[in-house]
Amino acid sequence: MFSMIYNVKNDGNLPKGHEGFAKEVYALLRRCVHLQQVFLPHSDIHHDETTVFHSPIDLRGLYEFFGGEVSLMDSRDVELLQDIQFAKAYFDGAEPAVSLSLDEIADSRRNEWLPDMHVGVRADYSQFADHIRTVRGEVHNAMKQLADTWLEKRVTFADVLESEFSAIGPTKKQAFANWFEEVSNPDPNDPLALLESSGRPIYREYRELCRLLEDRGVDEGQQPIKIMEFWHWDQLQKIPHQKISSYLFAAVARRVAMGEKRIVDRGLVNDVRTISTYAPYLDALFVDKRCAALLKEEPLEAELEYKARIFSLSDTDEFLEYLREIDGNTPDGVREYAAMIYGID
Repeated sequence: MFSMIYNVKNDGNLPKGHEGFAKEVYALLRRCVHLQQVFLPHSDIHHDETTVFHSPIDLRGLYEFFGGEVSLMDSRDVELLQDIQFAKAYFDGAEPAVSLSLDEIADSRRNEWLPDMHVGVRADYSQFADHIRTVRGEVHNAMKQLADTWLEKRVTFADVLESEFSAIGPTKKQAFANWFEEVSNPDPNDPLALLESSGRPIYREYRELCRLLEDRGVDEGQQPIKIMEFWHWDQLQKIPHQKISSYLFAAVARRVAMGEKRIVDRGLVNDVRTISTYAPYLDALFVDKRCAALLKEEPLEAELEYKARIFSLSDTDEFLEYLREIDGNTPDGVREYAAMIYGID
């Protein structure tokens, strides 16, 4: 969506057959932002995708300005937030619950009048582009190998869903073992090796879990045992990001086993992460047609719970009507002030 908005603004190539939609949605979105009725938040996922875009500085500047200057907590931080909320329940013997308020994950204040000036820094992150492409390529190759296994074994949705859930604990345990090996035997030729290791998601989670246990009076020597027990708790499959991503990958596997070859592309993992991380908090998500279709399949449609309405290029009329309704419901007083400040008709 952001790249499409960029192309509208800069007379670039628009999605074939959707040129009219692109231009109308550009105008409606900007109008709704000026009317203080919506904001289009960006996250680390947008940042990485933008870094490998052909005009990264301009695109980043556009979505920071165009969308209402609200950003979201990094996806890994949102996942950690949910994991820790479940950990508190486990250590306290309580029923797990997760707060899905948008304010929990918004890095900027919302429901305030937007400034009438925008100040930005045209930062250049191109030095990270090759690394992002390399990592994305490695993840894609791993997904292709997994897809080959799904096809060979003719897996079912239930097979993969069970595999995803049962792998939560062992995967975390292996990730922690890998981290421990990194810090125990750092690369002597890489002066930043230890710094990079300290930012690993699994280490950050382990450190936060240790703090929780310390607050609850658990002896330091017992903390690793308690953490391993938590990582193998069967309730972890109910963590929102974990459940949504597991269901989506199971749905992808079902398509692969049925012979669909193009569903596993370089953008799949980021698409799944975006939906599983942010759909529980946001009012709407505009995603690619592939993922929108998966979310309408059973049992995903019946068993997944998230706040966001899902839109794609398959239902452009519905998305435009959604935005027109938001526009129409703007209070008269707000509309008057928006007209004075931003020149909205």
